[in-house]
Amino acid sequence: MSKLPSPPIFVLRGHGGCVTSLHFTDEVDDVLAQPSLISGSQIGEIFVWNLKTFRTQYRIEGHDKTSILYLNYYKSSLISHGRDGNLNVWNFLNEEWTVTRQFQSPNVGFCASVFYFRNNEPHLVLFNDDTHTLGIYNYKNETEDRTLKIKEEVGMCMCMKAIYLKENTFLLTGYESGHIGLWDCESDDEISQLKLHDEPVMCLDYDTEHKNRGVSGSVEKVLETWTIKEDFTLTKVQAVTISNAGINAVKIREDGKILMTGGSDSNIRIFSWKSLKLLALLDFHEMSIHCLSCSCFPVGKQTSVFASGSKDKCIALWSIY
Repeated sequence: MSKLPSPPIFVLRGHGGCVTSLHFTDEVDDVLAQPSLISGSQIGEIFVWNLKTFRTQYRIEGHDKTSILYLNYYKSSLISHGRDGNLNVWNFLNEEWTVTRQFQSPNVGFCASVFYFRNNEPHLVLFNDDTHTLGIYNYKNETEDRTLKIKEEVGMCMCMKAIYLKENTFLLTGYESGHIGLWDCESDDEISQLKLHDEPVMCLDYDTEHKNRGVSGSVEKVLETWTIKEDFTLTKVQAVTISNAGINAVKIREDGKILMTGGSDSNIRIFSWKSLKLLALLDFHEMSIHCLSCSCFPVGKQTSVFASGSKDKCIALWSIY
């Protein structure tokens, strides 16, 4: 392993708080410049960055100055989920961003919502801390279609990801107890559960296209990899030990070549997703990394771009491999 000599291709500054959420979008409409990056902070700021000029196109204040957990952009609507327990749908009306719809789900933790499609219909999943449930909402008609009851012994849901296996939708969940859960969104049952960490699961990702393998991290020094077998049981594959404790974010790039992790030690680690060999250590940030996002489109003349958001209030743009 050798440290990459190249610095970030660009650094975006302006947030007044820790950067907690990132989302690239290349949706074409009359509101956003293409391509764009949307970022959220711990004090409720939402910035939309024009990636041609590397300047903020819009600045939005929301969620009662609480942390932004999740961001998306869908059919000219900006979707934001905050730690205030609200998921807001914003539209650009009369030259300003206005909340036109809202989904409410009390959540004192940091579990970001999930946006996915089932039968070509968009759905949202929100963790409700009061009822200890996952609510699945139809995004269009704002109704709660189904409720998934989480067992009390695993604690709070910390992170989620929707995946598609054998043409069906499944939900992966990471719990406060260190368990990973697999839910069948057709039957609404948790069909498998696996204890992987001694501490709460802070982040997870899954690759269905290349390796059929998942990855998860916690405040420990261990990065766990695991798989979903043919009978839909979760099974451990391999543990990777890193030098410093604390993994806040993991991201498998869509081409299945690299795995990125964001650490409490302010470092970004780049692994080969095939071999899990550490390829590079990126140490630009001065404080812990809280979020990572990969771009599916070029930024300027650069390809394979990803963004990292940190407690140092900066967003770094990188182009590697």
